[in-house]
Formats: sequence, structure tokens, C-alpha cells
Amino acid sequence: MIRTVVLSSFLLIVCSFVQSTWLGAISVLGATPDLALLVLIWVSYKNGLVEGPASGFIAGLAEDAISASPLGFNAFIKTFVASLSGLLHGTFFIDKVFFPLLLGAAGTLVKALGAAVLSLLFGDRVQSYDFLDRRLWIEAAYNALVAPIVFLLLSRAKRLLITESKRA
Repeated sequence: MIRTVVLSSFLLIVCSFVQSTWLGAISVLGATPDLALLVLIWVSYKNGLVEGPASGFIAGLAEDAISASPLGFNAFIKTFVASLSGLLHGTFFIDKVFFPLLLGAAGTLVKALGAAVLSLLFGDRVQSYDFLDRRLWIEAAYNALVAPIVFLLLSRAKRLLITESKRA
């Protein structure tokens, strides 16, 4: 379990770095795919309520340390998304296309909801999404389209990213 959390956290941090540096080149109207979110959803769905939220919290704190967001913002968002994804562990058969599409889009909306909750609590100090703005919906669609590819690639590394007792 500890190995899964460490490797997942490392992968999430690498994905956050990649999306903040290189993925701007493939943005669509300012929206880029959130690779870290997709990895987090997959890890949480496959492992349940321990490994995913723990990895999300660690990676979120690391992201908070190097970003302009308040300390704890990304840690909360990632833990929130991971917890909801972890609740789905073992409840659905994950096909190769439709379910990843659904999880990618829904995960983006859950991330936006978490940011909105923090914005309500802390005001303008926290950046949130506008649910009527096209950027959120473009990002949700982008994540939905990229999710099947990311999930397929992650399934190749399941020995490293899924706790042994939860591998199927």
C-alpha cells in the first residue's frame, strides 16, 4: 500500500509538472487536459478510499508548494475528487471507452465543484471555475476524450499503481 501511494504521488506530481509546462501547446481555447486529475481518478477507482486520497493529498500539497494557490487548495481538491472516485471502487465494470469518458468529464466537474466550495468559504483568495463559462466545459470534454487513452496506459502499469490485494 505504501509503495502504491508513493509511486502514485510521484506520478501525479510529474503529470502536474507536464501539464503546467508542456501541455499549453495543445490547449483549446485556454483549456488543457488535466492529466493529474485523470491519473488520480484511475488510481482512486482501482484502489478505493485509502491509496487514492492519500496520493491526492500528497501531490496536492506538493502542487500547492510550487504554485500561487493557497496552501491546502490543491490538496483539498485532489483529496475530494479521489474520495468520490474511491467510493466507486468495485461498483462498476470499467469498460475501455464509455466509463473513462464519463469519469473524465465528471471528475472535472467535481474538481470545479470543490473549487466553488472553497471559493464560498474563502472568497476571492481562491480561484474557482465559472460553471457558465465555456472553458470549464471544454476542459471537461477534453478530459473525457483523453481519459480512455490515459486509463489504457495506466492499466499497463497496474502492478505498480494498484495495491496487490486489490488487483483483479
